[in-house]
Amino acid sequence: MEDSIAFDLGKTIVGILDIGSGHYSRYRTRCEQIEGATRIISFSGNIVSFNADKFDFPRICEILEVESPQMLKLCGNHNDMMEITSRIRWPSKNGQGFIKGPGLKETYKHYFGSLCIAPPPDLDEYEISNWEDCYMTAELWKKWCQNELLS
Repeated sequence: MEDSIAFDLGKTIVGILDIGSGHYSRYRTRCEQIEGATRIISFSGNIVSFNADKFDFPRICEILEVESPQMLKLCGNHNDMMEITSRIRWPSKNGQGFIKGPGLKETYKHYFGSLCIAPPPDLDEYEISNWEDCYMTAELWKKWCQNELLS
């Protein structure tokens, strides 16, 4: 199976979760954030996010000093779980666009209930929040997309 990562960006963090191994990497300093953002766009497998078009890709552009998200050249296949889960829950009717659903935590709760897994040790509060977002995004991807790749 192709390698897959889930990612989430904050104002001062780039977080990446390797979906296969469960290994979480956090990039905090300016140099580390450049490394993390570069890792995301150069990753050749499945790249998984939640609502990246609205926040994460513009933030990657800031970090990498790229003019616009349209100029980002992803090497892998991007899956935005906000769009995918919204299309599943509220499919388009009569050719109209889909409803953009609630945020990540609410979407995760709808499908899985509460988050019941402990984060990796040695993370501060901000990193735990970022890890949780990566983890929830990865779980949504595994539920709705991973099996399609195995078929």
